Amino acid sequence: MKQLNQKQATENAIITQADKGKSIVIINYEEYSNKIHTFLMTNNFCTLPRGPTNRYQKLMHKTMQECNLITDK
Repeated sequence: MKQLNQKQATENAIITQADKGKSIVIINYEEYSNKIHTFLMTNNFCTLPRGPTNRYQKLMHKTMQECNLITDK
């Protein structure tokens, strides 16, 4: 464990979970950052102006209140 921490500190590395399997990967921060950036750009991700969670929660709450099969009125 001590060697992992030393490698992480000296080589600007991060420890993260592997894409497949239940293993961990030690990867240089710049390489990791480039892989994430490439993935996001090639898969057409975009930044939303604001998070959609509140809107969907309100919609779900309203739908559940209006549904006779789920709740009593």
